[in-house]
Amino acid sequence: MASAASAARRIALLSGAHRISRSSIVTREVTGQHNLTISGYAAIRKVPIDWTATSPAFDAAGYRWRIKYDPNGNSWNDSMSLFLELADDDDGAGDGRQQQQETEPVQFGFSLLDQAGNPVPEHTRWFWEVGYFNGASRSKGFQRFISWTDLDESGCVKDDSFTVRCDITVVKKFAAEAESAAALAARVAVPPSNLHEDLGDLLWKKKQGMDVVIDVGGETFEAHGWLLAARSPVFEAELLAAPKEKASGGVVRRRVEIGGVEPKVFKALLHFMYTDELPSKIEEEGQEEQQGAVEVAMAQGLLAAAHRYKLERLKLICEEMLCQRIDLDTVAGSLAVAEQHSCDALKAACVEFLSLPGNLKAAMETQGYQKIKANCPVMIDLILKQLLV
Repeated sequence: MASAASAARRIALLSGAHRISRSSIVTREVTGQHNLTISGYAAIRKVPIDWTATSPAFDAAGYRWRIKYDPNGNSWNDSMSLFLELADDDDGAGDGRQQQQETEPVQFGFSLLDQAGNPVPEHTRWFWEVGYFNGASRSKGFQRFISWTDLDESGCVKDDSFTVRCDITVVKKFAAEAESAAALAARVAVPPSNLHEDLGDLLWKKKQGMDVVIDVGGETFEAHGWLLAARSPVFEAELLAAPKEKASGGVVRRRVEIGGVEPKVFKALLHFMYTDELPSKIEEEGQEEQQGAVEVAMAQGLLAAAHRYKLERLKLICEEMLCQRIDLDTVAGSLAVAEQHSCDALKAACVEFLSLPGNLKAAMETQGYQKIKANCPVMIDLILKQLLV
């Protein structure tokens, strides 16, 4: 598989095809904040010079942190120190996660908050150098964040406590994002399938590889046995039973004779089997005003043939056509076809039409009704009984 894929890539490179791929580089900032309240303001002034305290671990901007507080300013007893430290993942989490190895670029700052919870600008300090927190440098901050004198005069101490805020901004790692397949596909104009056109040409124009001869009502059609068998289980069975004959050039063909289907109907059926669509025009001699009747007759014949050869999609197409063309001249014939070939939707549409005032009596006077009555009186009785229920 690997060699095949490699060969395919080499062929693509050598083919000279002009392709444009696209990607994008994305950066984004993720921010977080944490408020640390330090209580016992008076007592803190009495602690030993080497005393420090660290906050519980907290999550911000995608990482886990702690704030280290030194009230004596790391040996400068006139100021306090604040440091941001990268915490171990299991600090306070309780799930035993491993130590965080290295962050993405980080910028942070500390602000003293007034009694309303707002940062005091003159007591806000930023660590402007954007850098990494890692094993060698897990703690960064300010040794002299604020002097005790400035804190006393700030008015930010209330109830023997004050609050500082830590703002953290992480610049997320540069991410190269390939353009989505959907976006690329939108730039590719894929033409619709033309398989039906190719198969139609194979049937009516090229006529290559035909191995079946079909006799229908005095006309002869040639086709491909493999396609007929794939499309219709009935044709498959008939072809297996059909006798073989040798044609010119030693070609062996099967011959099938079909009765009960008009040649023009079978031609349309054969066209559908190859192309999965009906012919664009129904060739029929006659006046233009007779075209509607011709289409109905063709649809009725095709529906019967589709039922016979188990072409369900074609049967439904014909049933839909007949439902759209129900009138006094066609209702009797369409109802008979629906009854014979189990077309419930067409049958219901015909019964609904005949149920309208005056339609039943008028339909009974048409030639179509009289023809069905003469050829199949039992069907007429069944139809009338259903209408009278």
